[in-house]
Amino acid sequence: MVTIHEKNSIAFDTLGLGALLPSFCNVTEELNGLYELEMEHPYDEQGKWKHIEKERIIFASTPRGKQPFRIYHVNPDMGGVKVYARHVFYDLLDNLCLNVDATGTPQVALSAIKGSLAYAVPFTFATNLSGVGGVVLRNENPIFALLGMDDDKDSFIKAFGGEILRDCFAVNMKPSIGEDRGVAIRYGKNLVGLEISEDISEVATRIYAYGKDGVAMSGGYRDSPYINTYFNPKITVFEDSSLSAYELPSAVQKLFDGGCDLPKVNIKADFQMLSKTEEYKEYAVLEEVQLGDVVTVSNIKMGFHKKAKVISYEWDSLLERYKRVELGDFVADLTSSITSGEKSLSTAVSAKSTATTAATDAQTALDRISRKVTINNEGLYICVDTNSLDTATKVFHFGSYGLRHSSTGVNGTYKTIIDGDGNLV
Repeated sequence: MVTIHEKNSIAFDTLGLGALLPSFCNVTEELNGLYELEMEHPYDEQGKWKHIEKERIIFASTPRGKQPFRIYHVNPDMGGVKVYARHVFYDLLDNLCLNVDATGTPQVALSAIKGSLAYAVPFTFATNLSGVGGVVLRNENPIFALLGMDDDKDSFIKAFGGEILRDCFAVNMKPSIGEDRGVAIRYGKNLVGLEISEDISEVATRIYAYGKDGVAMSGGYRDSPYINTYFNPKITVFEDSSLSAYELPSAVQKLFDGGCDLPKVNIKADFQMLSKTEEYKEYAVLEEVQLGDVVTVSNIKMGFHKKAKVISYEWDSLLERYKRVELGDFVADLTSSITSGEKSLSTAVSAKSTATTAATDAQTALDRISRKVTINNEGLYICVDTNSLDTATKVFHFGSYGLRHSSTGVNGTYKTIIDGDGNLV
């Protein structure tokens, strides 16, 4: 049932102004993107269509339950009324973030964004993301402050990553709004209702790797197991000046494990068209997924398996079922240590910026940091020349004595750089 409510409604536990009788009502949502409703309503004898006015709220079914959509455009014609509405989250389009200057946890940044709004709103902002980062904005739209990807401006998602879950007036930033439910699909031919694209323009099957002081990986390069799948080897260069030669092979292998040697895949499943094919039952499992869920896709001809995310859908709110689901490559959530500058993802693989290589490089950096850093009762230790406190010769120590450095190992003689009171020594 689709109901309509007054402009100032924030609870939807009643029928509001009443139930509508639309002939068509679809919801479309994209991951970290648009969230809209489109509806057509006849001129019914009961006069329910007369309740349809700009800024009133339509409460309709979505894959995650009923959600409110505010009408922003009404187009009556001879056959009825066409209605266009956005999720109430987009009420924030009308507001303004006057001054955001926040450094700290993701929740600190979210609270600062809400606290800087020009006028109060009924939204709650919450997150279970972790890490430390910063957001500095002046006179910016709140939607951009949360989701903007402008290279020259800060935003919450640039600082902390994550995906947005919009539930009525609750805004929740999560590492992922979906999960891996074990859904897998296989394809090897074109089907009616299954639009598949594979892009190999950024594939890398042979990687030359260089590390600290320009020293190359042993052997110079490593080949992907898929190298003979393509007409020619697809060569690229990986450079990371913070890695020693013996660390490079595992870093390159992680790039392959992340899928840099596989095509970028996009699959659009049209369930109405698929239902006409014998193979429909093989893809009906996609009707069980939700936005943000991870699905394993397999190409039978090429013999590869990779992960893709549900990145958009179209939902029939009257029949309460999907009309279309889209799967695509994605960038996994980036932790604050990466986005705060521990490593530039744009240099992970020279001239490559695929989602899979970026995600893999992020994990490589995290692994490297976790090995070099040790925290115990005596403070924090950072190894400089190896990845183990047991073998490191050069060690920094932060503790009650301040910042100290040893060039003879963790149990060696330390030189104090900054004392416990913050004074340079």
